[in-house]
Amino acid sequence: MIGEFDMELTQKLANGYKKANKKRKSEILTEYCSLTEVSRNTASKRFCKEIENVYPRVFPTNKYKRRGPRSKFNSIHKEIIRGCWELGGNICAERLHTMLPTYLDQLYIRGMLKIYSRDQIEKTRSISLGTLKRVISNFPRTSNKRHKGNASIYKHVPIVAHFSQFTDRPGHVEIDFVEHNGGVSSGLFAVTGTYTDIFSGWVVRAAGLGKNENSVSSIDKKAQSRIFHRVLHYHPDNDKSILKVLFERMKSNSNSKKHSFILSRSRPYRKNDNAHVEQKNDDKVRKLVGYWRYDTPEEVDLLNKLYEKADLLDNFFIPSSKLIEKIRDTNGRVIRRVHDRPKTPFQRLIECEELSEQEKQKLKRIFKSLDMINLRQENNKILQILSDIKLQSSRKRIMI
Repeated sequence: MIGEFDMELTQKLANGYKKANKKRKSEILTEYCSLTEVSRNTASKRFCKEIENVYPRVFPTNKYKRRGPRSKFNSIHKEIIRGCWELGGNICAERLHTMLPTYLDQLYIRGMLKIYSRDQIEKTRSISLGTLKRVISNFPRTSNKRHKGNASIYKHVPIVAHFSQFTDRPGHVEIDFVEHNGGVSSGLFAVTGTYTDIFSGWVVRAAGLGKNENSVSSIDKKAQSRIFHRVLHYHPDNDKSILKVLFERMKSNSNSKKHSFILSRSRPYRKNDNAHVEQKNDDKVRKLVGYWRYDTPEEVDLLNKLYEKADLLDNFFIPSSKLIEKIRDTNGRVIRRVHDRPKTPFQRLIECEELSEQEKQKLKRIFKSLDMINLRQENNKILQILSDIKLQSSRKRIMI
């Protein structure tokens, strides 16, 4: 970085450097280098940059007109041609040229060329193929890609890249889905929706069969019922099903201050935009139910029963620590991470001043009604049933 003294000295000597001859420039550089202890090459670059800032170069405008004959077709003729081109379905110039008289007659009969004179229409009719190619090449091209599903939802949901900036208050929820396909993506299989409040670590899981809109809507309703504080902001990935469900819910709740929320999405193919929920996918879903394939309604029901018990355990009894600071060395490498004292999501919400007293009382009532040992036993029973089902199905496949 250039220091304050160097900058003032550069500004002072730059004008003299600009007007000086070669010998005087060499003397100025020698004097500058002795005072600032920089190389002559660096000093020369500084003077050139300062001179350019003070005396910017003015490029001469082109006073000469375009060479060649004057164009016969003006913007009016191009408008008529564009109307014919759009009528033909944006076809190429070779195909349009053969049908141009027919298209002009069709537009004229329907009265869509009333604002143009007869001479302008007739002149357009006489355009050559080469000129038509040049005119069409300047028209904006429409994409031939057809997005699957309701791709227009992306226009209504903005991208927020750094969602972790909202870790200072509750109500900001990341959403992601885990597929239980057993490594085979064909057919219908279960998916788990994971909802994570990035302030408290409150996690809610719900399962559905398939990733269609009805299944995702059912997952969203189950997750809503187990988030006991107000959600201010939902942040899923770019999955169209969940975006559509949340967007419809956001529109229906727009007039209610109590239930209204903001909706955003992460950048495509950037998993770190949803880092908190991605970590929960591994810790709270994969480590719990494994990598089996779940593809029957009975298995989905068992998953939902399991998640109901597991959510109560994790949110009220299992503590976790939050990252406070990263300590780096002189090269910028992280050498140590500092975490806060481990707390449960329930404790973090109770200690939060922004949560209403009514919401805190509701959480306390739920906590008092829970029996951790009973929850753990029920949790293990459901896991054992799921494990037995998968072992039986794997044995049948081996026998076949």
